Amino acid sequence: MSNYFSLAVLVALMVIVYILDRKNFKKEGTFFYLRRTERGLAFIDKFSSRHKKFFERFSDLGIIFSFGALGAWYLFKCKKSKGIIVKTVLSFVLFYLVFGSLLKLSAPEAILPLSFFGASGFIVAFLVKAAYDMIFVAAALPAVQLVLPINIPSANVFFVPIDFWLICIFVILIAHEFSHAFVAKAQGINVKSLGYGFLTILPLGFAEPDQEQIKKSKSLVKTRIYGAGSFANFIVALLFMPLFLGVFFAYSNSVIDGISYEGTIEGMPAYGLLPENGIITKINGNDTNESYMLEFFMNSFKPGDTISITVDNKTYDLVLAKNPDNESKAFIGITNVGKKSNIPGFIGPIITSTLFYIAILFNFIVMLNLGIGLANLLPIKPLDGGLMFEEIAKTAGIRSWKNVVKFVSMFTLVLLLFNIFGGWLF
Repeated sequence: MSNYFSLAVLVALMVIVYILDRKNFKKEGTFFYLRRTERGLAFIDKFSSRHKKFFERFSDLGIIFSFGALGAWYLFKCKKSKGIIVKTVLSFVLFYLVFGSLLKLSAPEAILPLSFFGASGFIVAFLVKAAYDMIFVAAALPAVQLVLPINIPSANVFFVPIDFWLICIFVILIAHEFSHAFVAKAQGINVKSLGYGFLTILPLGFAEPDQEQIKKSKSLVKTRIYGAGSFANFIVALLFMPLFLGVFFAYSNSVIDGISYEGTIEGMPAYGLLPENGIITKINGNDTNESYMLEFFMNSFKPGDTISITVDNKTYDLVLAKNPDNESKAFIGITNVGKKSNIPGFIGPIITSTLFYIAILFNFIVMLNLGIGLANLLPIKPLDGGLMFEEIAKTAGIRSWKNVVKFVSMFTLVLLLFNIFGGWLF
């Protein structure tokens, strides 16, 4: 799906939604168009009142998960409950289930220190390391990217196809905002409305607890509400991880190993050298089991490079040509590239492509819930992480806690902006 088509689909959907419901939309500020409703509030009231203890424990786990030992200390300071020990252990287990593999891969020595600062400490430390790498390590990639359904060359954008993007945004918003709403109501805070809307061309969803009530509430009540949204995103990511692995395992067993192609282009390197159709299993000795791996390898070559390519267990050497669509990129000259199903009959390709689609969707749901959850826990006001850190700093009894919160917020904001835009400087 092309960039322009993706953008057109997104804008068209937003325009249709707005036209069908335009009487209920309200413009707020320069760029916000919001549609509020009281539908669903009765369910939230009923469900949260029935499960008040669950949401209290859920939000307490979220505080410790978000700020590690610092969060556990804060919770004990506010609550002085023996159950804090159990919640701390469970939160740490969840932390390592979600981030353990990332920590081992990127910085094994950081596992113990980051336990003291939880997910918020993890993302700040990650940004610091990435900023250092961008300055001092050659060809280091930015750690932060804008997630958009539009692929912008040379920009710091992580491209997600429009269909996956819309589904993921829906899942993220439902988990995040409903979690805020349930915990707020369980803590005795009125939820005034639910709603959705647009920030220019970005869809939004929100729950609207009574801010005046929140301001007058105890510190722990506020922090529970602030921490619930991101924690729900992490739980969603954790639930979808085994689902992704299961579906991907089923897909892997439904296709033939390697990448299939069904034709060669006259005048290109593959023509007359490679079989007219076949299964590619290696490039320069590296296994190529998925189509994205072929694209990854091709992006590492340039026109004129010589590569070895294994097709149907026979290896060929060929010189890469210029891609007709982009002369800076290398080109083999094969067509109809993809995966071949080993399930017999016409239903085989349908099952294979469906499994592949679901696997990619689940993978994006995991990645984007983790990304949004972490970004929202940055100690920057008015993000949830910044508001939580403010309550922790106040409770710690630091005389100049306002200056501490302001400094941490500004430092983290500068760090974030450097990671987004620093690539153009280095």
